[in-house]
Amino acid sequence: MSYQVIARKYRPQHFADVVGQEHVTQTLSNAITQNRIAHAYLFCGPRGTGKTTIARIFAKCLNCTGGPKVEFPDTDPRCQEIAEGRSLDVLEIDGASNRGIEEIRELRETVKYAPASAKFKFTSSTRFTCLPRRRSTRSSKPWKNRRRT
Repeated sequence: MSYQVIARKYRPQHFADVVGQEHVTQTLSNAITQNRIAHAYLFCGPRGTGKTTIARIFAKCLNCTGGPKVEFPDTDPRCQEIAEGRSLDVLEIDGASNRGIEEIRELRETVKYAPASAKFKFTSSTRFTCLPRRRSTRSSKPWKNRRRT
């Protein structure tokens, strides 16, 4: 068996396992139970507060077999795919390492398509404050800034 980082080894796998974020897990659980799932969610806060963990659990809840449902078995093949990072429909993009324009274009292309095998397509974007800012509109759209004579 390969080495696994301690944070991933002991990462909570269900909403009930998450400590200190009961208000978030309860809100997401209520959304799933009442079938009122929004098209996007924004998890923000300081590092180490469980944003990525809660997003992964939420992805499992939405895409589990017979889902969306709050409680799912650990043996569910779709949930195992998500936990291992093998799911085609659950993308986790790190903004610190995917900083280039090509990576952003690739992300925009993949988001267009419907889910391959799961019910929902789920994209988790982390650390996007690391992306470079645009220098100016002048350099990105030169055809709009030309003078007409």
